[in-house]
Amino acid sequence: MSTASSPIELVVADGIGTIWLNRPERGNGIELELATALRTATLDLERDASVKVVVIRGRGAHFSVGGDLRAFSAAGATFPRLATDIITSFHDALLSLRRSGKPAIAAVHGACAGGAMSLALACDFVLAAETAHFSVAYRRLGVPADGGLTHSLTSLVGPRRALELMLLSDRINASEALSRGLITRVCAERELEAELTGMAQALADNSPAASRAVKALIWRADTATFDEQLSAELASFVDCASSADFREGLKAFNERRPPVFGGE
Repeated sequence: MSTASSPIELVVADGIGTIWLNRPERGNGIELELATALRTATLDLERDASVKVVVIRGRGAHFSVGGDLRAFSAAGATFPRLATDIITSFHDALLSLRRSGKPAIAAVHGACAGGAMSLALACDFVLAAETAHFSVAYRRLGVPADGGLTHSLTSLVGPRRALELMLLSDRINASEALSRGLITRVCAERELEAELTGMAQALADNSPAASRAVKALIWRADTATFDEQLSAELASFVDCASSADFREGLKAFNERRPPVFGGE
């Protein structure tokens, strides 16, 4: 676990690695130190064989307000160089989340804006409190998106809806985000902790190899032909069917009990 003063707090317990955005006094705004620490945390969890599920949360009133505009303003004319460093670290973190094969959950409350929206949508699941709100935010700064947001939005809602969100929408609430297919579930804020715990534990109980295969297949599906996807499914199925987890699944089915997967 990192120190309380760190912009990121990392907690690993019971197969679940939780990354806390830990700058509540700045709305968990993303700047160089936080982006660098986020990259380190995601890479650590990617390498940690004991971690089956990754959770990303925010301390304080918000998940994250997005870019730390005070830090951006303070950089003055040097900001383009600073932006390169921030975005490079941020992108490395997002690539690690996707590449690791471990299901990732963003648990969102309060504001989720700009780069924070990119971070949330890069996760496999987005669980939001009903009071959460989402904002692309970039158009007000006169810049396009980073964090793969143009890719995530287009994949989830199509190009016309993505353009509307990028160039016309200021803010949408959790209910609208759910109806548009941007997030996975909405719950009352008082139920967020219990809902997150249940979701994370259910994912941790799955076979790690099967979760990894499903995640890879789903995220490649919109760019693969049907024939390519059939071939990828065959290869993944056969690979997993040779594992101890598959044998445990069959045994548990025959014994009419929940399987206990060991990740082999």
